[in-house]
Amino acid sequence: MVSEDKIERQYTDFPYPEPIDDMLGMLKHGYKQGSFPKDIWPKLFPEKDYTADLTVLIAGCGTNQAIAHALAFPNSEHYAIDVSEKSLEHVAKQIQKYGIKNLEIEKKDICDLQAKEQFDYVASTGVIHHTEDPQASLTKLVEATKEEGALYIMVYASYLRFGLYYLQDAFKYLSLKPNEESIKAAKQLIDLLPDYHYAHNYINAAKTGTKDLTFDGGFVDTFFNARDVAFDIFGLKQLIENAGAYFQCWGDNPYYYRPLFSFHPDGTLQKAYKLLDPWQLADFTQKMAPNQGKLTFTLRKQPSYENIFFDISEVSLDTYASPIGISLENLSVSQNSGGTIGTEQYKRKLTIRERIIWDSLNGNVADILKKSNSSAETHGIPERHTFHSLREFLHEFWKRGFVNFAKTPWNKGL
Repeated sequence: MVSEDKIERQYTDFPYPEPIDDMLGMLKHGYKQGSFPKDIWPKLFPEKDYTADLTVLIAGCGTNQAIAHALAFPNSEHYAIDVSEKSLEHVAKQIQKYGIKNLEIEKKDICDLQAKEQFDYVASTGVIHHTEDPQASLTKLVEATKEEGALYIMVYASYLRFGLYYLQDAFKYLSLKPNEESIKAAKQLIDLLPDYHYAHNYINAAKTGTKDLTFDGGFVDTFFNARDVAFDIFGLKQLIENAGAYFQCWGDNPYYYRPLFSFHPDGTLQKAYKLLDPWQLADFTQKMAPNQGKLTFTLRKQPSYENIFFDISEVSLDTYASPIGISLENLSVSQNSGGTIGTEQYKRKLTIRERIIWDSLNGNVADILKKSNSSAETHGIPERHTFHSLREFLHEFWKRGFVNFAKTPWNKGL
């Protein structure tokens, strides 16, 4: 178990993420974990209404994740594990500070879990790829999940990370270790990298989000990790199948499904593109536009949820469509501009007709069709949608990450 001791030692010496002492204050100012069920519910349980009463396992909780969950969802019961004594000490202090009653913590490796069908929701983000046996770890998490439960998982992706592994190997040649002197030397070496080095893609991407390279724990986690592996799409597919689970959906569709090119609609390229299955399309998209250092996704234990809504035929008149929190701007009726939706990375300009559809979301497709066509008529816009044309529009927006689909109006109680 020498290699396991190295991982434990790493996260004890360099806790990750950077510990937050005032978590309650952070939450009041909008801090969120990507694994908060309230924010990703239709990607977890598209078949049922939102509930804040869950049994939750957080596997590899690090310093902040379990505390954030316990405070944000006081009606849910949480059990969190980690191998880092230092991280768990921070969590324990926070439990005492806030008088938290809905969180139990334990120092434990995922592979030592004995739970069977015990949890409604299992979250393990950024952990499995550091374990001695990622396959055994994922299998344990699937076993711990109830038959109707869901797992929210993140593992490293090879597409954006392979340049990092060049640097990890290079630093080993120079006997650099996870200590203050070596961290300083590694940063100097990174500054000397040629502009064409593959690692720059990841380094530039890391300047947003968790900003891992701005603190020692994140820098060590990136460049001196005692053990990490990365998966491509088909390696992930094998990992999931071997664990006895079913892939439900990505946490972020546009990285895997968004159209990159405008192929001629009747051309051979478009015909071949349309035949790609979900895994092929995801791999194609990342290989043509590699921008992911992680793969975030939901798993279920029943085959009926596999790749839900990827096939447009699964979108019916009863399907509930809701917008993903995206800003609108630059509305101009005279210029046929319905504003812009998206993030800094991916934006889409809307026509007035598309904006009317967007404003009609938060309903089933039948209601959206009726409401948007009525609104278009009121505004003197001649174009009308049929069910099939509206479905095409909504499905494209689902692939671009602008719309969530569900089988029920899951957010009616929020």
